[in-house]
Amino acid sequence: MLNQKNRRSEDFCIIPVRITLNDRQEFLNHIRNLGDQYDVTIICLNRDMIAGYSHVKTAMIHALRSWKEEKNIARSLEMEVLLYVAGTRQTGQIAPFGPQIGENFYYLCITPAEKKIITALPDCIQEVDDKDWNIISEEKKKRLVQFFGITPEEITVTGEEQLVDLICERTALLAVNR
Repeated sequence: MLNQKNRRSEDFCIIPVRITLNDRQEFLNHIRNLGDQYDVTIICLNRDMIAGYSHVKTAMIHALRSWKEEKNIARSLEMEVLLYVAGTRQTGQIAPFGPQIGENFYYLCITPAEKKIITALPDCIQEVDDKDWNIISEEKKKRLVQFFGITPEEITVTGEEQLVDLICERTALLAVNR
């Protein structure tokens, strides 16, 4: 069972989890059904493609805002969040951000934040609180720089310590680049 040590906002919560998937589509159907049952949206974001909590929070805030203002890009809130987190309007580019087969680590986002859904989540989801998810390894840094198209000049000007800010900027700019 997941504990309450997670990042919370009034509109959503972000929980670091480990998920072991054997059947991706079955899992997605299950969490969609749970979402319908509890009137929430559940989104899994692959930690390997995320630059920490601020990246997820930025994407959630912008996706929820566009959804509430009826300026959404996608037909579902789940897809809207995935597009914002990837900083793209191209659905063909967001696959690495979603659930994958095998054991993986995810940011589990629930909106609106609803405590009772936590007890109904499938057993394959286990909360993880033994790591600092904001740490970006060299391998992950290379993957993020390549995916988000961050140039060496940008890193030189801003400094490597600003990588997360550059990625959050790409996320926020999706609202502008319509």
